[in-house]
Amino acid sequence: MPSTLPRRQGGLSLIELMIAVLIGLIVILVVTQFALTFEAQKRATVGTAGAMDEGAVGLHALRRSVQSAGYGMADPDLIACLVQAHEANPDNPITAADFTFTIYPVLITQGVGGAPDSITVSYSSSPLLATAATLIQNFPGDETTNLKLNNRYGFNAGDVVILASPAVLAPSPPALAGTRQCSMYQVTQLDPGVGKSDEVKHEIIRYINVAGVQVPSRFNKAGGLGIAYPANTTKVFNIGGNPVSSLFFVQNNQLVFQDQLSGNPAPIVLLDNVIAFHAQYGFDARPGPQTTLQVPSQNFVIGQGGFSDTVMDADSSGGVGNTGDWMRLGAVRVAIVVRNKYPEKPDPATGVCNTTDNPPAWDWGNLTTAIMDAQLADWRCYRYRTFETVIPLRNMFWKAAS
Repeated sequence: MPSTLPRRQGGLSLIELMIAVLIGLIVILVVTQFALTFEAQKRATVGTAGAMDEGAVGLHALRRSVQSAGYGMADPDLIACLVQAHEANPDNPITAADFTFTIYPVLITQGVGGAPDSITVSYSSSPLLATAATLIQNFPGDETTNLKLNNRYGFNAGDVVILASPAVLAPSPPALAGTRQCSMYQVTQLDPGVGKSDEVKHEIIRYINVAGVQVPSRFNKAGGLGIAYPANTTKVFNIGGNPVSSLFFVQNNQLVFQDQLSGNPAPIVLLDNVIAFHAQYGFDARPGPQTTLQVPSQNFVIGQGGFSDTVMDADSSGGVGNTGDWMRLGAVRVAIVVRNKYPEKPDPATGVCNTTDNPPAWDWGNLTTAIMDAQLADWRCYRYRTFETVIPLRNMFWKAAS
């Protein structure tokens, strides 16, 4: 019987298998490289877009607040005045205390050694403010004597008022000699008595506010502050029921702001991944009274003006930081440096990051390598975006000539 040989089975040879594996490895390598390149581009694009969006929103919020600086306060009798005040806190009398502050539309505190700056912005919340009222009867500085005004239109219970007169100076300590002194009270009632249509009360009581709610007065002191003011030369500034004093600063790589008058000191985040925040004053230093402020786009020059880290002798009076200088403040310029949220990957060949070779900079300054090294060891792995702008102080432009 004839034997049958098994049929030869077809298949891939070892060489063919090796070639197929090699081709597959090459394809995987190409796809992997493409994926890594795409991921790097995506990381850079998304990170930069996120930084730009956050920076634009944060700068917009900052700009809106700074633009309002000085509203209801742009008056030579009020700006740079040392305000004597009292926090009554009737709900917890133990914490009641006197305090002082100085009225500035914008106050810039320079960071030490290249650290971020901080900005305090102050303005009134009174919607009906046009000009200050005038005291038409001497005020002895007690709690029970009403403030008698030439006009109390726009005043409401709960409004905070500041009395200011060029004739009232701080007491004798050398550090305060010659400093104008103001006093702060809170309106508790428009006196309804006969013949008292021009008087406002400021007692340490519970009063009915404009919403019809009974609340305790916050800024009145039992017996008063004891500072007397003369009639006719004293102005009474109504800064509203919710005056604003906002502090902007960098905390934990975030630009935050803190309302210093609301009683809620918790900072609110405006912008994440902030590594630098710097600001400068802009002054008009042209000789003579100025009806329209003009701040040149240069570093401060005597007799011309410009931008400076600190307050300058803008009115050429020989003194620095007086009322005349502050009344020449017309703008603030700010720079914010924002870092991408995610770092770029190091160079595979060297293991070194070279995404950013030089520290970020802005028109009038820059971060140094030493500052960057101190903040973050791998700072060169990140991308950065600098936002800078000049913010005009419109309320300072609209004031009377100075």
